[in-house]
Amino acid sequence: MEKIEKVVKVLGGKVGKNVEMGKKPLAYQIKKAGEGHYLQMLVELPGRAVVELVKKLNVEKELLRHLLVKIQDSGSKIQLT
Repeated sequence: MEKIEKVVKVLGGKVGKNVEMGKKPLAYQIKKAGEGHYLQMLVELPGRAVVELVKKLNVEKELLRHLLVKIQDSGSKIQLT
């Protein structure tokens, strides 16, 4: 998690709320792993930095999968669950 936060900051972004969801079983094995540690991070990044973040996440060996979701700023509070 600290590695990802550092990368986001280097790319000019801000790290918001982090929610650790703990270890959960995977639906299928990924790289011979049957369970994974789930984490949600709310980050704010410039548009050009998103591509760089994805490149860096793809080469991170400890990270099995990742999903980036763009949230439209509607002025309302965002709740991570």
